[in-house]
Amino acid sequence: MRFCLAVVASMLMGAVTVADSVDDYVQAQMEKDHLPGVVFAVVDPVGNVSYREYGVANRETGEKFTKDSVHRIASLSKQICSYVLLSLVKEGKLSLDDEILKWYPKGPETWKGIKIRHMMSHCSGIADPADFDYAHEYTVDEYVAMLAKKPLDTAPGTKFRYNNYAYGLLGDLAGKAGSSTLPELAKKYIFEPAGMIRTGYYSAGEKYPNEVYAYYWEKNAYVSALRVRPQMFSGSGGVHASLKDFVNYELALRSGKLDKSILEQQWTPQFPSLSVYGFGWYADKGSVRHTGTTFGFTSAYYRERPDGWSIILFRNSNTGSQMDMAVETLRLWRAQLAIR
Repeated sequence: MRFCLAVVASMLMGAVTVADSVDDYVQAQMEKDHLPGVVFAVVDPVGNVSYREYGVANRETGEKFTKDSVHRIASLSKQICSYVLLSLVKEGKLSLDDEILKWYPKGPETWKGIKIRHMMSHCSGIADPADFDYAHEYTVDEYVAMLAKKPLDTAPGTKFRYNNYAYGLLGDLAGKAGSSTLPELAKKYIFEPAGMIRTGYYSAGEKYPNEVYAYYWEKNAYVSALRVRPQMFSGSGGVHASLKDFVNYELALRSGKLDKSILEQQWTPQFPSLSVYGFGWYADKGSVRHTGTTFGFTSAYYRERPDGWSIILFRNSNTGSQMDMAVETLRLWRAQLAIR
């Protein structure tokens, strides 16, 4: 009995040590970067999950930021869009080597030679438009015409340049190829198999329970961020999810609930002489990872290779680096476990 009590006490002391060390760091970062709320989850190599929750999801109501709060994950959405596209490729509904003009014949002649593979790996050369309006709901033709106004930055396949606008078009392409919409296809291929019950795509005016609100820190005060995003931009960053749902997604990546052959494609750099970007993920020998930032919502997803330690972190302000914060939090977490 004494041995059992000693073991339990040791386990409790270890848990407190982890919490104290990590809490000190996170709370210091929240104060320094003026972050109203932070949540994160650490998943160890065998799939054990630990959560931490700090601060508020809504400064006006005081609602706590928890693992069930629904947060806009921004560019982490690109891995969702690319997984859907690769699922359609596997079903023979499109090819990575299809030229984008096959699917959008109203595109400019300068798009000749741009393949889906280029767009998914940020090597298309398509320039950022000068007149994009987050508050405008674009038709497909309007969106293509807007992208066509500027010449290519570079020839396709010759330079990596991160491109939200190409991923916007890829989200629409998924719907075309799958005879549906990106939200419905993501639900079919990812959200339902992974058990992501609080996850969906942003739609203007829609309200949902436990919604997170984001803020900017400007002139020594919090400013509420805009809450807009056109449907044509969903592929680049339209997903909202709870942390608990995203942990379910992480566990599905490990368990085989999601197609591991597709994940291997996503985690393989497509133009390794240009970048370590695969399809929706940065991927090298040390880790697979991505960040997301939109209107004050910030997210980081980091998984170490080959041992499978992962951290997923959500914050509702955009000061400081969310990936630096996630990596340091994971380092401290593992260091304290090693001491224990």
